[in-house]
Amino acid sequence: MIDLKQVKEQVEGHSLIYGTEALPKGHIRFETRFIYPDGDSIDAYLVDEGSRPPARVSDLGQTMDWLLTMQIKPWLSKKRQALLEDAIRIFQVQLKQGALEFLIKNLDELPVAIIRLGQACLRVADIMFTRRVSAQTVFSEEVEEILLDSELRVESNAEIPGRFGKPVRVDFLVYGPKARSAVMGFSSGNPSSAHTQANEIFRRWYDLENGKHQNGKAPDQRVTIFDDRNNVYKDEDLERLKELSILLSFSDRPAIRDVLAA
Repeated sequence: MIDLKQVKEQVEGHSLIYGTEALPKGHIRFETRFIYPDGDSIDAYLVDEGSRPPARVSDLGQTMDWLLTMQIKPWLSKKRQALLEDAIRIFQVQLKQGALEFLIKNLDELPVAIIRLGQACLRVADIMFTRRVSAQTVFSEEVEEILLDSELRVESNAEIPGRFGKPVRVDFLVYGPKARSAVMGFSSGNPSSAHTQANEIFRRWYDLENGKHQNGKAPDQRVTIFDDRNNVYKDEDLERLKELSILLSFSDRPAIRDVLAA
C-alpha cells in the first residue's frame, strides 16, 4: 500500500507538480504543469504494486490515447516511430503496452520521475505536428466564418472547467444575446476517423455536462456542427452526440444562426 503522506512530502513545493490525489485503485495521480498541444493537462501516476514497493510512474496510456484521438498511429510510420523512440530514450522512459513509464527504486526518485515522464509525454504528443493540415482544421475555419458572420462574440479554443475539475477545450464559445453556447465542429473524410472524433467530442460534452465557466455558470447550450457534405458518419455516433448536445448540419446555416442567437 502506498503511503500518501510520504508521497506528498516528496513532491511538496515542487513548481512543476501542483496536485496529488489518491485514486480508488490505489494509484496516486499527480497533476503537472506540462500540457498536451491541445491544452489538456499531462498527468502522472504512481502505480500501486500491491505488496511490492512503488516501482514505476506511468501515464497509464493517456499519451498514446491522445495521439489516437488526433488520428496519429506512430507505429505505422518509420519516421514517427523513430521520433517516438528518441523521445522516450532521452528521458529514460519506457513504452510498455501503450503506457509510458519511468522506473524508480524508492520515493526519493519520485519528483525526477514525474518531471521526466511529463517531458516524455509532451515530446511524444508533439508527433502530431508531423501530420499534414487535416480536413478538421479546414472545417473549423469554415465554422468560424459562419459564427463571425452572425455578428456574435466568439471565443476560439475556449477552456471550460469540466466535471472532474479539469479544463475541457471546445472549438468555440459563442455569446448570444441571451445564451452562451459551447461549439464543437465535426468533420471527417472516412468512417474510422469519424468514429474516433465522435467519441472524443462525446467525451468532452460528457465532461462538460456539469462544468462551469469563469462567471460560475455552465454554458447554456452545447452545440455540435457536423459536416454533412461527407456521408461517413455512423447513425449511432450522431445519436449519442444528440443526447448531450444540439446536433446541427453545416449546410443548414440559418438553423446554426438561430440556435446560437437564441
